[in-house]
Amino acid sequence: MIIIKNRIYKSPAIAIFCSFMLIISCSEMLPPKTANSPVTVADANAKYCPEGSDFTKLDLSHTKLRREPNIPLIYQGYNNIEGPVWHDGALYYSNMGSHLPDKNGFVLSNQAAIWRWVKGQEPQLWMDDSEAGTNGLALDSQGNLIAARQLDGSIVTIDWESKKITSLADGFDNKRFNSPNDLTITHDDRIFFTDPNWNTPSNIDPESIQGGGTAGSIEPGQRIYYVANGLVKPTAVTELVPALRDKPNGIILSLDQQQLIVGGLRGLWVFDLIAHEVSRPQQILDSPIDGLGKDCNGNIYVTTTTPVGERNDGQVVLIMNKEYQRIGQLNVEGVHIVTNIAFGGKNRKTLFVTGLTDPIDGDKPRYCGDSICLSAGIYSAKLNVPGFPY
Repeated sequence: MIIIKNRIYKSPAIAIFCSFMLIISCSEMLPPKTANSPVTVADANAKYCPEGSDFTKLDLSHTKLRREPNIPLIYQGYNNIEGPVWHDGALYYSNMGSHLPDKNGFVLSNQAAIWRWVKGQEPQLWMDDSEAGTNGLALDSQGNLIAARQLDGSIVTIDWESKKITSLADGFDNKRFNSPNDLTITHDDRIFFTDPNWNTPSNIDPESIQGGGTAGSIEPGQRIYYVANGLVKPTAVTELVPALRDKPNGIILSLDQQQLIVGGLRGLWVFDLIAHEVSRPQQILDSPIDGLGKDCNGNIYVTTTTPVGERNDGQVVLIMNKEYQRIGQLNVEGVHIVTNIAFGGKNRKTLFVTGLTDPIDGDKPRYCGDSICLSAGIYSAKLNVPGFPY
């Protein structure tokens, strides 16, 4: 029997009906999900990944990266296209390089402008290098542009409309960051980023930065940082894996955000990530790593180097599944070094791959295989699985 409002119901059918009505009444009293409700990993993924895409198997059987024509470059000689991010129908990317020497013979190295490119149109300079100075670009949960900025060694947000730059973090332990390179953002807008020293502009006093030594060095000073609500904290990544002190570079979260993946000159490692703390590193590649990307199936895309044909330093995008087993490879032909990854285009099924070229090797033209290297550029391919915009 059931008692509702001082009435006793002995009929099972009536009791079930009344219980059902009581449940409905209670459920109607539950507060609806609001804009202030916590965002989950599933919520964040659903923004870019249609339902069921996590079960779509990647098919590379007819996939080849093709070089995009007419990508302008603003520097003389060395150019690096980096940090692509897809937003509102366009690809934004950093174009890094150096202008010609000034009247005193000084070369300001590693300047960077931001371009905006709508496929089928001419790219437009979106922010000059006197303002931008960026490397990696990313989006937070609200679609705001977050950038790793080597110009002043900071992590910033850049307003899409006004282009106002607001610093989120600019140093640690009373010193500026070296040269923030790449970044990844959790579903609740916590930022992990790499801070090597090889893109620090040449007009910066070395004593004012974190440091870290030359290539091949594992001295402390090049780290992976965590930023949340104005708090800057070095992670334990380089304590657990000292080799990642040597020019840390690409960084990304696994699809479920339970692992942090970090690459550098000496390879690629995956770390368990619990309450924003890293543990249990596992090395999964030993080749030099630049950029990382991921698709909605959880596959990880890695820009790296491997022998290809006549090149010992063939430039490739290596693709691994969520268990970090190799499932495919896309060659990036003619470019000096392949740099980074983003998904965009219709339904975010176009893979964009960027690359750099320093056209002179010593005092001779630089060769990629048996041909002179092409200029820095952008390559693309259509895939059957959508991916993330940076």
